Amino acid sequence: MNEIRKAKLSDLEDVISLLESFPEDIELPDIDWQDARRAFPELVEGKRGLVFLSLEDGNLAALLAISFPYVLRFGGEYALIEDLIVDERYRGKGLASPLLQVGFEAARERGCKEIQVNGASEEGLPVYLKNGAHVAGKHLKCFL
Repeated sequence: MNEIRKAKLSDLEDVISLLESFPEDIELPDIDWQDARRAFPELVEGKRGLVFLSLEDGNLAALLAISFPYVLRFGGEYALIEDLIVDERYRGKGLASPLLQVGFEAARERGCKEIQVNGASEEGLPVYLKNGAHVAGKHLKCFL
């Protein structure tokens, strides 16, 4: 049975384990998912973002992490999907779309006018498009 809920501090170890299963990416050099330990409490509290979990029979199957940058162009916050990760064992079971919809609703409730995804993976792009996203330009970044 599927359950979607906000993450709790007690979910940290399961979240780290799922993050560490994410495939290596040349656009994420020297990433250490253990760094998530510092950010997780603030996200759980909802200060700078939110983390939603999809559980299958009590096991972490997927997560959605959203941040809320504060910008001039929107006169406040907009939403940015930072991570959408579905455990390999649960892919193809339709878990990502309901998780995205919960995230969209949370962003609306905060007053966000849009939600963005930067650099969707090949696997994730069709899911985002199916849920109402559209390709809107180029994503640029500089390593610091």
